[in-house]
Amino acid sequence: MDSEETTRGKKLIQVTTDKLEMGMYVAKLDRPWLDSPFLFQGFPLERRDDLDTLRSLCEFVYVDTVKSKTLKRPAKQEESLDDVLKREKTTYIKEHPVEKEIDRARVEYDDALKSVESILKQAARGDTINAKIAKQHVKACVESVVRNPNALIWLSHIKHVDNYTAEHCLHVGILAIALGRQLGLPRRYLETLGLCGMLHDVGKTRVNLNVLLKPGKLTPEEFEHMKLHPVYGRDLLQHDPMMPPEVIEATYSHHERIDGMGYPMRADATTLSFYTRITSIADAYDAMTSNRVYSKEKSSTAALKILYEQRGKQFDQELVVKFIECVGLYPAGCVVELSSGEVGVVIASDAENRLYPKVALVLDASKRPIRKTVIDLKDLDDKQRKDYHIKQVIPDGSYGVSLEQFTATAAMAPV
Repeated sequence: MDSEETTRGKKLIQVTTDKLEMGMYVAKLDRPWLDSPFLFQGFPLERRDDLDTLRSLCEFVYVDTVKSKTLKRPAKQEESLDDVLKREKTTYIKEHPVEKEIDRARVEYDDALKSVESILKQAARGDTINAKIAKQHVKACVESVVRNPNALIWLSHIKHVDNYTAEHCLHVGILAIALGRQLGLPRRYLETLGLCGMLHDVGKTRVNLNVLLKPGKLTPEEFEHMKLHPVYGRDLLQHDPMMPPEVIEATYSHHERIDGMGYPMRADATTLSFYTRITSIADAYDAMTSNRVYSKEKSSTAALKILYEQRGKQFDQELVVKFIECVGLYPAGCVVELSSGEVGVVIASDAENRLYPKVALVLDASKRPIRKTVIDLKDLDDKQRKDYHIKQVIPDGSYGVSLEQFTATAAMAPV
């Protein structure tokens, strides 16, 4: 460190680039900003790529000591998933049929969504996020998933482009809880997983809206800005001393990869807790099965295929398999066409009968509306299954079948 100066209330220290550390705020370069590839004039050093670029480009830079902070990751999770399951694995049973759980789950879903929307508004204003309030709604969702995960998984397939971030956060929380249940994790771990999911994208409230809502492909500079949202999220959550460190880590690391090629730190897989690994899988699945301003939704089967292909590379290999077992090849909430030509909505699926879910038929073979009829494919004999196996998952809205409208009707009468 060669010199120190104060400029407009900023305390700047000259630092040779070989002495730079992650977390320092680079305020000035040893050359004009236009002679550098950096988009912003002044930025926190959060990415290894930026550090490498600075070291190749500059001999020294000026660091703002007021804005700088040590980039600390939460303490590495001491308990591995295997350790937890060996000590206290829980066996869950479906306490209620989905037909009974759906009404109650809808109330919990709506309340939790309002909570997430409120949290995102607080974050956008720069207010401290209160973990205590979020935990209350997470706990209610956990209880519903414990009773029967199909109900909230069903509701998580109802999506609106204009409320994507809030719904996505809630859906990732639901899917993370469901996967934790499938693994046999005790309730307190399910609650932490739910919180990880519901808060994982809170940093997007700090992303430039022109970038966040851009309908086309992002430029390299815009993508670099988007990639900062885990950093922004971590910073927002650290203000609450009651925020579990596992949630902060999952928020910061949910775009890291098992092969070490993720962001923002290209973290080694051994540093990623099972909370982060589960959140990453749930995040990717819900994103792929959603209509976004820049990407058309994929079917659940297509999304699961991608997860499976990326196991051991982007995602934890064993957890991907458990996630597929958890949601099933035909998850609750999917609109499907049967080999008979009839169309229905999957209302329940289970790991033991992944190819044969429970389906509520709503259209006949000519695609005309019929009185709602529920068939459980696993109860059919081999001859019946020839006529009633699932031909394909089709987009919500196909042939006029709206999952949201179907669910509103189902909530008022038995399916």
